[in-house]
Amino acid sequence: MAKLLTLDYSPVLKSLLVNYILRKYEQDSITDDWHLYQEYSWIYDNNELHELFEEEAFTNELNDGDDRG
Repeated sequence: MAKLLTLDYSPVLKSLLVNYILRKYEQDSITDDWHLYQEYSWIYDNNELHELFEEEAFTNELNDGDDRG
């Protein structure tokens, strides 16, 4: 997988990154485009892309629990 140069055309990835950053950094979260790309670059360069898939699974579990009441 090639590293992206911009997140402008990847809204799903951008959304995953926002969720990941909000959960990881909580009150210290900064989710502007530059910080999103920096976090993506760090995750990519350190071979940690699985963190985004785990975040998606975690978020889906939370959302499914909300739907069940």
